[in-house]
Amino acid sequence: MEKSETVANEDDTLQALVKPIPKSLQDKFACARPSSSRAKDVNAHITVELDKLATTYKSKNDTWRAHGYQKAISAIRNYPKEITSREEALKIPGVGERLADKVAEILESGRLQKVAEVCEGEEAETLKLFMGVWGAGPSTAQAWYTQGLRTLEDVCTRATLTRHQQVGIRLYEDLNTRIPREEVAEIEAYVRKAAGELVHGLVVEVCGSYRRGKPTCGDVDILITHPDGCSHEKLFRPLLTHLKQSGFLTDDLVYQEQNGNQQKYLGVCRLPGKERKHRRLDIIVVPYAEFAPAIMYFTGSAHFNRSMRLLATKKGMSLSEHGLRVGIVRQGREKLNEGQLLDTPSEESIFTHLGLQYRPPQERDH
Repeated sequence: MEKSETVANEDDTLQALVKPIPKSLQDKFACARPSSSRAKDVNAHITVELDKLATTYKSKNDTWRAHGYQKAISAIRNYPKEITSREEALKIPGVGERLADKVAEILESGRLQKVAEVCEGEEAETLKLFMGVWGAGPSTAQAWYTQGLRTLEDVCTRATLTRHQQVGIRLYEDLNTRIPREEVAEIEAYVRKAAGELVHGLVVEVCGSYRRGKPTCGDVDILITHPDGCSHEKLFRPLLTHLKQSGFLTDDLVYQEQNGNQQKYLGVCRLPGKERKHRRLDIIVVPYAEFAPAIMYFTGSAHFNRSMRLLATKKGMSLSEHGLRVGIVRQGREKLNEGQLLDTPSEESIFTHLGLQYRPPQERDH
């Protein structure tokens, strides 16, 4: 029997371990639908107000409230017609009594008093400012505010800062400016050229919102591998050294984050030339066997990824940036075994294993 036939037979055997779920249930998962199929948000006047609250609660580290609002926002966005009353809002799954009251207030007045109370005061504005500092999450931002800090200058002079936060404040304006798509392509070309000078035949891809077709990006995620399965192992440190010596990498945030067989660098880069801005850059070097699940994971969107992982769980599988496994036994949320790794030579193969129609990156912007 030829090798390809053996692999195919093994794959069929493993596929038999997948737990079937009703198609009606599977179709409810976001990953089962192209993002372009989302209906126009005819209730944007409602969701915009609610989203202000969700964002502010998230900045205050109030994850319970933030999650509740996000769930209601998603339900309202997917509602196919314009909401005209509190009673109608209450019938939407995910919208409870208090949310329905807020919807009614928006319908009546066009705005929400709660937004003025929660989102437009000094605390909300200050937390938003502090959350723009790389390395400062909701807890840190809230702690700085509680200590009486109100400006970035206050933070510089009165707070004890990590190295990451020092970089985040020094480059605050640059790192909080969106990156045009054309500049992302320039950054990719620079890294591709530098990597190619060290190892020939590499595969270099930009992931994230760039790969999903967005006109601007918050940062740049570059994934690198090699089809021979081993040459990538020689690349990580020499590439970073090369990029630093050329002046392209200006600041390290996390020099090496080891994640299984994957290596990840988080830092700041700046293209040569006058008036160039500092940009957040992640470089991830992965084995070729993990390239398909890795590029899917780092492409996103986050909501699409969560949907794919949840669907895999429902089918007795486990999906991560390292691979897709089948035959997983769980007790509650705890995995009792590691299962068996499925062959995933392409993103299309992952969709096939999960019983889904393939969605190109532009259709994953959920």
